[in-house]
Amino acid sequence: MKILLFGGSGVMGTALDRVCRTVGFECLQPSHAAIDVTDADAVAGAIDKFAPAVVMNAVALIGYDLCENDPVEAFRINSLPASHLAKACAAREITFVQFSTHAVFDGAKDGPYSEQDSPNPLNSYAATKYLAELFCRNLCPRHYVVRLPTLFGPRRNDRLGFADKVLERIGKGEPLRIAVDKIDSPTYSLDAASRIIAVLQESLPYGVYHLANHGSASYFEFVAKILQIKGAAAVLLAAKDSDFPFQGKKPLKTAMTSAKLHNLRPWEDALQAYLENEGGI
Repeated sequence: MKILLFGGSGVMGTALDRVCRTVGFECLQPSHAAIDVTDADAVAGAIDKFAPAVVMNAVALIGYDLCENDPVEAFRINSLPASHLAKACAAREITFVQFSTHAVFDGAKDGPYSEQDSPNPLNSYAATKYLAELFCRNLCPRHYVVRLPTLFGPRRNDRLGFADKVLERIGKGEPLRIAVDKIDSPTYSLDAASRIIAVLQESLPYGVYHLANHGSASYFEFVAKILQIKGAAAVLLAAKDSDFPFQGKKPLKTAMTSAKLHNLRPWEDALQAYLENEGGI
């Protein structure tokens, strides 16, 4: 199977490339400089040139404050490419995979969110990602919308995810102030990538899917587990998410589960595999 992946240098793109190599899929990853995904003609031209069976969009402008301060740019990067890609894939009867986020939910639910729950975006980042979902679902019949929680794993770009920042600060001996009320389902990118590739291999029904390692944890619990696995000594201080200012509103509880797929292995096991096999920073 030939896959055309946009956004291949991030944590999800890096994982997809590795998994594709393992299963023998061809994963083409043109750079941002080579193809402007905000340009409809450039997108259509790339799809015609590479003739993939599946197109995946992992391009995203990530950062609550970044998107809140410039919602127009957030729309340009997070939403517009999904519209162009969905239309181009529909016209060529190609499967389109749009990656999304748990942030589309408002965080008011006490339990984990499944595909049966309705999104309610609270900020520009979430709104632009949800709009991308709608473009994907409404413009391309052969679609998968894949919602992901906070990911950890290897990446080829120079951005740092939450776990990466924690590991860097541990290495510097800095104290860690971490929210005890921010709830998530931390997920290993390689686990998520393996499952979406399996979905394609099995030709599961089109639609919206949640991919997350099993279980939930506060950010504080997640960091405590990192320290335990690494055997590292660090000052870990409890805080509230409201202690970290943000321009708008953020959802507090965005743990995820799937009503359609078996959950991935427990997040604790996945984190241990990552830290032991990849080493982190």
